[in-house]
Amino acid sequence: MTEYKDQGLRKAARQNKPPQLPSNFTYRMMKRIGEEMYLREKRQEKRLFILMILTVTLMIGGCIGMIVWIYGKEIAEGLQKSVNNLPEPSSLIFYLPMLIALPLLRIFDRWLRRKFKHLL
Repeated sequence: MTEYKDQGLRKAARQNKPPQLPSNFTYRMMKRIGEEMYLREKRQEKRLFILMILTVTLMIGGCIGMIVWIYGKEIAEGLQKSVNNLPEPSSLIFYLPMLIALPLLRIFDRWLRRKFKHLL
């Protein structure tokens, strides 16, 4: 009985041809592997960038916290003195034309750049 099974397996193994691979199989496989490596590197760079931003943010926050903890009273007193030394609102009318003119000049500049874009 085992002879029939062995013969059947041998016959089936002889009939199955190895699969034919396309002629450019190696090129396509290497291209796919290269794309996978590129995507993996990009993911790793993205993770490192996020980690770097998080680290820098925490460092800056720690520095600001330390400064406030050490010099908190002096900063509060200095801000209070600065607020008390602000000029009267009536004297700020002198700056009103400039505060109106600057945004208008910016809008005019932007309009001119769009209109004469081809000349630049």
